[in-house]
Parts: sequence; C-alpha cells; structure tokens
Amino acid sequence: MAKGGAKKRLEENAATLKRLSTTINAAIAFHVVVRVLLRRRSVTKWKLFLALFTALVSRWSLRSLESYAKPTFGENGEVLDGGESLRGGLTEYYQDLIYVGAFALVATTYSDKFWWVTLVVPGIATYMIVTKFVLPYMLAPREAEEAERKETREEKKRRERSERRAQRKFR
Repeated sequence: MAKGGAKKRLEENAATLKRLSTTINAAIAFHVVVRVLLRRRSVTKWKLFLALFTALVSRWSLRSLESYAKPTFGENGEVLDGGESLRGGLTEYYQDLIYVGAFALVATTYSDKFWWVTLVVPGIATYMIVTKFVLPYMLAPREAEEAERKETREEKKRRERSERRAQRKFR
C-alpha cells in the first residue's frame, strides 16, 4: 500500500508537468501561428533556427522532468513511489528553462529584441558555476599545504631539539 506522501508527490508532479507542458505547447503554437503564418515575411532562417532551438531546449527540459518524476507502481497498480519531487534542486533550473523559452517564443512575435532574453540562461549558468565552484576552489586556503608547513616547522623544531640533546650527551 502506498504512503500518503507518495500519492501526494505523484499528484503534485502531475500538476506541475501538466502546467509546464501546457505553457510550452501554448507558446510554441502561438509563435507558429503569429510569426510563421500571420507574419510570414518577418521569418528568416536565423529567426526560425532560434525558435526551433528554443522549442527543442524547452521540450528536452520537459522530457527530462517527466523522466525524473516518473512514478513506480506495484503489480496491482498501487503507487509504490511517487517519483522524485519537482521542487528544489536541479529541477527548478529545468523549469526556469521552460519558462524563459516560453517567454522568448511569445515575446519575439512582437519584437526580435526579445531573443536577448534567452541569454539570461547561459548568463545565470556562468554566474552559478563561477560562484559555486570556481571562486570557492580558487579562494579556499590550501589546508593540506598549511598543515604540511606546520608539520614541517614542528618537525624541524623537534629535530633541532633532538640534535642539541644528542650533542650534549656526546660531549
């Protein structure tokens, strides 16, 4: 028998995935209808490539979330595991990709300058990599090296003491 938490997570995940799927599908449909069908003259190969790339990234993000939140069912159809939660962690970034892509697809039907919004994604990724990984690694004190230096100094003092004692004994 499934626990209440698994069923609740299954329902939350299903609602989240439905909302995200509706969002990106509506944005793609809106972009195709307005930009490609109604404003056909404004479509160039480059703009079409950007739209397709944005749609593919958004759909890939949605598929990744669907596989991540896939529930596990027992032999009799009961929910054993509601799938991983789509709240917090890396899944939030996938959802942000979908929302940024949907916004870009809708907004670019009005002005091509909104394609610049898609640069938010690599900008934030670069910021996160630099602040979470690169800078802490570069600015972290080298504890191992400091420990070796301290040990080396202590060992040097011990060695000098033992040498002095040895010289006193042999005199």
